[in-house]
Amino acid sequence: MALPQERPGSGCALHGALHSATAIPGVVPILHATPGCGVQSYHGGLAAGWATPGPAGGLAVPATNLSEKHIVFGGGSRLREQIKNTLKMIDGRLYVVLTSCAIEMIGDDVPALTKEARDQGHPILEISTAGFHGSAPEGYELFLRGILAQHDVLGPVGLEDNTLVTILGVVPGQDVFWQAELEEWSRLLAGIGLRANPVFGLAGGVDGLRDLARAGLTLVLSPWGAAVAQELETRFGIPWVDAGGLPVGAAATAEVLRAVASRLRRVADAGEAFIAAESRREDHFLQRLADAYFRLGLQRDFALVAGSSQVVGLTRFLAGTLGWLARVIVVTDAPPEVFRGTIEAELGANADGARVLFTGDAAEIADAVAESGAEIVLGRAFDRAAAARLGVPLVEVAYPVLGRLALDKGLSGNRGALTLIEEISRAILAAEPR
Repeated sequence: MALPQERPGSGCALHGALHSATAIPGVVPILHATPGCGVQSYHGGLAAGWATPGPAGGLAVPATNLSEKHIVFGGGSRLREQIKNTLKMIDGRLYVVLTSCAIEMIGDDVPALTKEARDQGHPILEISTAGFHGSAPEGYELFLRGILAQHDVLGPVGLEDNTLVTILGVVPGQDVFWQAELEEWSRLLAGIGLRANPVFGLAGGVDGLRDLARAGLTLVLSPWGAAVAQELETRFGIPWVDAGGLPVGAAATAEVLRAVASRLRRVADAGEAFIAAESRREDHFLQRLADAYFRLGLQRDFALVAGSSQVVGLTRFLAGTLGWLARVIVVTDAPPEVFRGTIEAELGANADGARVLFTGDAAEIADAVAESGAEIVLGRAFDRAAAARLGVPLVEVAYPVLGRLALDKGLSGNRGALTLIEEISRAILAAEPR
């Protein structure tokens, strides 16, 4: 029997799928659920740095808003009506029906209803995304795998493009800085002569979903993109590179860029010049930081509470580049078991002696952080009380984030590392007595 958790900090699979759908320009989700599912997803979206995923997100999601009678007698007719109204009122390139727990329990024939609309020439498909399938990151995977299962709806694939790299594993909503991270990695790939297919965000879209099947490589930036990358390799023969999480700083970023370039057998000269320039830029700003580093007492022992996409990269940068000492590291998003050993090994290599926990329970996390003796906490809004028990600053780096607005600055790559230093400095300065 599963044990209850206090404030697990992650929505259900439906929320993850809905945030993913609304983060792709041209995709219009149709939520087949009771009203509460959509409202909870909306409030969960506000915890992602106060910024909802996209123009069809928030409270603007078309939904069947089922009542008790639909649960008793079935909601098929209501879905047919909502599909018709959505097609009439909202201009989209792809419509996706997302199903909730109640719908999958009562057994509405959703595929038959979407087929009716497809037979009339409308680009629409359905994905099983009931909350009981798992957490929000698992909903991200369900959404993408559902797209791949019905990929023919998107039209002809086109020729393979060996310069195109799909970026997976950055989960909209659950990664607070998802859009900024995708933009940074698109910039970095362009720097070594490649084109990014971010799928989500401003540079994403329905074409990006279609291009999943013709890219030359998939770059996986967290455990939550691995299953989709494996399916792309099985179905379309597309190789993939596992970054082991979001790299932070010039050294880790260079390793990933070189791995991508090597896998695609790209000429290295221009790429190496770009990597060297990025490294020089980071060195320049770290040198400028040196005086403030000692004057402000930025050398700290830290506690880190974040998801599996962030913990390795942040720990490596904090310990390896800044010379900090990790006291406790908590992985909050329950990554698949197959990845936990690798994550623990990476954390052990960069934070020898730190306590490593895999838990999303807020009470357990608070006790672990408070007992760590850390001098600064990098974590979630939930961890503010634990930081207060220690009397130390909190830097909000992981979902949920309520103490800052998250728009176009992320924490990964080369520029993200400098943003991280600025956020840490701001938190320490704010905690100092005037």
